[in-house]
Amino acid sequence: MSIVAPTDPPSPATPAWEIVPLGHTGWRICDATRGHTDPSRMVAYAEKSEIGAIEVLWLRSPCPNRSRYRDLDELLADLDAAVAAAEVDRSTRPFEIPHFPPEK
Repeated sequence: MSIVAPTDPPSPATPAWEIVPLGHTGWRICDATRGHTDPSRMVAYAEKSEIGAIEVLWLRSPCPNRSRYRDLDELLADLDAAVAAAEVDRSTRPFEIPHFPPEK
């Protein structure tokens, strides 16, 4: 059994997150808009700890800065925000790296 977070309709620009249960306390999070043979389909592994927090191992970028969440809804909202922020950042010019002559 897997759960797919709803989108209208899924496209590469708006990922649909597929949550696949792994036992009683673990989940695999996949990008449902990518093919089953695409290695970038795997987004993260999540597992509920003994204290009830969800610990996340991110497998690809863009990903949120956090790795601990209260519930799956909070995790998916943070993942959506990270993907949206990455799309905005791609359109901006990168920072200039200052170049200095070698020291003598």
